[in-house]
Amino acid sequence: MPPGEAALRRAEGWLFAPGDPRRLAAVRVGLGGLLAVRLASGPYPELATQPAALFRPISFLRLLDRMPSPEVVAALQALALGAAVLATVGLLTRVTLPLAWLAALPLVAMTSSLGKVVHNDVLLLLCLVPLLPSRAGAAWSLDARLRPVAVRGTAYGWPVRTAMVVVAGAYFFSGLGKLLHAGPAWVLSDNVRWVLYASSDTQPDPNPFALFVADRPVLAHLVAAATLAVELGFPLVLWRPRLAWLLVPAALAMHAGIGLAMRLDYSVMAATVLVVLVDWPALVDRFHPPGQGEVPGPVPAEERR
Repeated sequence: MPPGEAALRRAEGWLFAPGDPRRLAAVRVGLGGLLAVRLASGPYPELATQPAALFRPISFLRLLDRMPSPEVVAALQALALGAAVLATVGLLTRVTLPLAWLAALPLVAMTSSLGKVVHNDVLLLLCLVPLLPSRAGAAWSLDARLRPVAVRGTAYGWPVRTAMVVVAGAYFFSGLGKLLHAGPAWVLSDNVRWVLYASSDTQPDPNPFALFVADRPVLAHLVAAATLAVELGFPLVLWRPRLAWLLVPAALAMHAGIGLAMRLDYSVMAATVLVVLVDWPALVDRFHPPGQGEVPGPVPAEERR
């Protein structure tokens, strides 16, 4: 077998290996809850009243000449929020989760239609995509009360692993973009220092966190190098899942530092990383081990497909 084909087979075997339905359910609960919080707290009613002159649409919103009307936005927000809550608790999951995603999509697009693309919710929406056609309600849900308890199968593995690929790719291509745009100078030059100085200058008061790093050139270079290392190294978590215990805290620390120094809120992106890459059922089993006499049953044929 040619090396390229062998590598493709290994990747396919990893992606479609059997998975724990509880892991898929944990991702559904986490991402669905995040989406519900964002929908409840988002600035969509205010954006709906923006003057048409400020409208800078992206993607499908280019079909409009201004923001959707307040009435349309209110209806979409209520529909998306209600469906997201139902999907989070696992009621009619195969209907409510896609409905929440579809209704949320134009609302999220509104936040990026003012002249600047806002990235905070993008990773959340992308990680939800593989869950839309999946059996995400097979465990830890109200739906699960209406059918037998699910056991491991390929139907529960590929959505979670696809979401993991999305997370790893988001960080990797962010780091790759820095290298393609600026090369080694992104680390070796004073780029990060000037960004931090400029960010501090745009805030009402001088930012002590930004200035602490910017005033120390060696520290600024180390921060830049660490950022690039985390972003470019993120795909390693797909190869060695245990590296999540290193890369997930590193990503959370990176976003916390950005929030402190630049007042940029990437909390939803950080939370998405936490939800997708942490094996929550394994943590549950560690603190609440299953009964010693329990023996997992065979995987039904329909779950192996």
